[in-house]
Amino acid sequence: MDRIARMPADERAALMRMAAGRSKAMPPEVIEKDFWVCWVLDRLFDSPNMAQKILFKGGTSLSKVFGLIERFSEDVDLVLDWTEITKEDPTTERSVTKQDIFNKELLGQAHVYLRDTFLPEVRTLISGLCDAVIEDNPEVVKIKYPASFPSEYLRPEIQLEVGPLASWVPNAEYHVKPYAAEALPDEFERSVCTVRAIKAERTFWEKITILHHEAHRPKGNAQPPGYSRHYYDVCRMTQTPVKIKALADLDLLRAVVTFKDKFYHRGWARYDLAVPGTIKLVPPEHVMKAVEEDYDEMRFMIFGDRPSFQNLIETLRVLEAEINAL
Repeated sequence: MDRIARMPADERAALMRMAAGRSKAMPPEVIEKDFWVCWVLDRLFDSPNMAQKILFKGGTSLSKVFGLIERFSEDVDLVLDWTEITKEDPTTERSVTKQDIFNKELLGQAHVYLRDTFLPEVRTLISGLCDAVIEDNPEVVKIKYPASFPSEYLRPEIQLEVGPLASWVPNAEYHVKPYAAEALPDEFERSVCTVRAIKAERTFWEKITILHHEAHRPKGNAQPPGYSRHYYDVCRMTQTPVKIKALADLDLLRAVVTFKDKFYHRGWARYDLAVPGTIKLVPPEHVMKAVEEDYDEMRFMIFGDRPSFQNLIETLRVLEAEINAL
């Protein structure tokens, strides 16, 4: 992988074009960005010092680790070991008010750590090929990579979203491979990297609880942009064995709900109802329109079969009934 990264730009661009020609209808700029995502993951998890304090999670892991979705993501979600920034136990029992104060203090400490410790380490790991910066969002490290193809919808950067307020269990080691290596295996001396990632069953329940709190979003409280990806991801996961494993592990659902209510408490989210019998996945009308518009805007990020919005919502109705019947 490193050999490809260090190729002259014109040779690397030619290789990405060739890989795009053999891929699942992905343009070369997507193939290229995916390569740099995998290269960055390789640099991070190949470093013993870095690998021991981060964990891969979120939507990009569903695509790159588990092959469950066909959606390209620009973000790499990383859990930061909170022992790097505090000696206090975040899971200690606290009142809602005291927990909120603790969470904000921990995030503030994390921002300082990312700026003063994490960012310099990342810059060292990617030096000579990419650069890393923290701009407006103190929780996001942007990796600027040498893009060969202009794009209206893909920025030449990879966003590492790093934070301590996420669970580490359950996790395991997995392999990640660039799409370019799948298309042109003979071009890669080493085509995979090893990462430690949250298991897909937890990500399933985390996204289910996102849909649940969105189903309770009050009128006048706008849904953030980009949330339609969670609806798509859940829809795709319902067609895989991950759904069966997750539905058989309601203890994991309870653990996810407890964690979210402690670290991401919202009174209106009604996490107390995120249990079989009362869980909600289908958005109300005032949220539905925002999801539909956002889903249309993200169509360029889905490189496989894209369910219609109506099909997506119907799939969620069926899944909601299935969970509530457990």
